Amino acid sequence: MDKIAELEMITKRLMRRTTKTKSALITPYPISAAVFGDKVEGPILRYMFPCEGTITKGMVRLGARPKAPIMLTIKMSNDLNSVAKGFAIDKRTLTVQPGISVNSGDCLEVSLETGEEVITEAWIAILWKPTIKDVEAKSFLIEELENDIQEGEVTT
Repeated sequence: MDKIAELEMITKRLMRRTTKTKSALITPYPISAAVFGDKVEGPILRYMFPCEGTITKGMVRLGARPKAPIMLTIKMSNDLNSVAKGFAIDKRTLTVQPGISVNSGDCLEVSLETGEEVITEAWIAILWKPTIKDVEAKSFLIEELENDIQEGEVTT
């Protein structure tokens, strides 16, 4: 009977572990630039993507609020085609969610069309999330993860 009781205890412990869930975060990668000058216009950020993914969010901050709206253009291009999305900026800070798909080797160009408006400072930040197949997966035993959390650090 001792063997049966031991097996039941092991089974109960294993069943408890199967109900525990752990979450992993796939953080988006930030891309940013800042441009200063007498009249900032044209391309303010260029970047080439090494793998597939999606541009999830963008933010632009100007040195001062424009008197008239200016255009922010986000353009993605490769050897076969290009996609562009435009956004009117009529305040100092603008947040956009372009949702543009990215292929390996795509080139991003973010530019400002200011017209008569004089902009002397522009900050830009873009977040892009790579596809799962291009993200490194790390496996942990639940016991290792619990021990690391209890110790206050997670090893990679």
